[in-house]
Amino acid sequence: MQFLIKKLDQLVTFASVMKNEHALFRYEEIAVKVTSIIKNLNLSAGERVPSVRQISKELQVSLATVFQAYHLLEAKGLIVSRPRSGYFVNATAKNTLIQKPAGKYIPLPSQVTLNNMIANMTKNVREFGVVNFSIVAPVNEMLPISRISKAVRDTLKDVTGDSFQYPLIEGHPRLVKQIVRQTFDWGTSLATDDVLVTNGCIEAINLCLDAIAKPGDIILVESPAPYGILQIIERRNLLALEIMTHPDTGLDLDQLALAIEQHNVAACVLTTICNSPIGCAMPRENIIRLVQLLSDHNIPLIEDDALGDLSFSHPRPLPAKAYDKTNNVLYCASFSKTLGSGFRIGWVSGGRYHEQLKRLKYISNFFTNGILQDSIGRFLETGLYNAHVKNMKTALQQNLARYMGSINHHFPDEVKIAAPKGGFSLWLELPAHIDAWELYRRALQEGIGICPGQIFSTSSQYDNYIRINYCPIWNTKIDRYLEKLAVLIRKYKAVSSSLKPN
Repeated sequence: MQFLIKKLDQLVTFASVMKNEHALFRYEEIAVKVTSIIKNLNLSAGERVPSVRQISKELQVSLATVFQAYHLLEAKGLIVSRPRSGYFVNATAKNTLIQKPAGKYIPLPSQVTLNNMIANMTKNVREFGVVNFSIVAPVNEMLPISRISKAVRDTLKDVTGDSFQYPLIEGHPRLVKQIVRQTFDWGTSLATDDVLVTNGCIEAINLCLDAIAKPGDIILVESPAPYGILQIIERRNLLALEIMTHPDTGLDLDQLALAIEQHNVAACVLTTICNSPIGCAMPRENIIRLVQLLSDHNIPLIEDDALGDLSFSHPRPLPAKAYDKTNNVLYCASFSKTLGSGFRIGWVSGGRYHEQLKRLKYISNFFTNGILQDSIGRFLETGLYNAHVKNMKTALQQNLARYMGSINHHFPDEVKIAAPKGGFSLWLELPAHIDAWELYRRALQEGIGICPGQIFSTSSQYDNYIRINYCPIWNTKIDRYLEKLAVLIRKYKAVSSSLKPN
């Protein structure tokens, strides 16, 4: 209850600050008033909040305005709707994951040997998982499929266009122009010559490392790190140097500063916004400090911003590239997480390495699918992308509230959760004696796919962590399988406790 009161206080304080900065919309004012009502009535998690009709009558506003306000509160995780029952105060995380201070200990660079483990896990989950909480990708229900389909049809019908021919190596002009428009709110926006379209964000990162690093070089990454990044590092025989990441503020910059003083770091591969698996985001001042620090030491920053558009913050935080004054940041992004992973359309802006990236792209696969590039460009031209992303983020926040409510209800009290600031992932710390890899195997026998913490690090520090993807649309089946997973954790916990030496 104390956590809920603190959450309510934070929402009210945030609203008052925002009101001082700009006028609130009417529905935002109603949301603030409903938040105060919940606090004043001392409502606990699970208790019903005043109905939409009641609020409409008492505050003399339309039902539509109240619905907007309630949708906003639901997106913020404060309330949750139940079909034919109304709105209720939502459960919040019972135990928030707080990373221990890193101190002055700097881990040594290490060889990565995770490819076989990750490949087997992915294959098994696809074959045997009935409910898959392991893949970080948007589900069809959250995608603008009809709009995208129309854009594809328009591309295929345009016999006068050049989409059926080899596209320019830089990318289809229609798409490149729309990508540049996406950067207009940066301090210094990109030009069309600064963009290279790739086969997803992964190819962009691959090209960047090919341009910068050679076997044996040290690459600084987050800890925990996206397992896809660790796979790329392993394939190139590079060494990974892991830097602690805080669940709230992201990368520990003090530890990073010590690391680059002690080691000859060739490059950094980092996510400043919506890190996976934690879902954290670096504050603006930290991002600026990161850019300056790496520029001073002439260490290139390869920025993975595939999930940045799904940040829950408004407005969307700017990436490190927006603060790059020395062309030291190689910015990698993608439409896979917002428009559909099947497209595999990403892009990179390589700073001072950009021409080298184009040469590497030319000799590796020459170009990226022109028809799909043109289709996405046509969709972006409609101006519907920002509205789609806004709706998608609202749906994700509603999903997140329900997943966290279910986890709070079913899981043991010792389980800690890192509350994400965007993206698709929930990062959970289990009791210390539970082996996440063994839990993954047991869960798979029940048709449940999860990601064990071992695949997010070269060390053993996340052996009792798991990642759950909360993108699958919430329903009773999801709740049932989360309850099954909770039962497995409790059973494993009980057996492991009995085997511990006295």
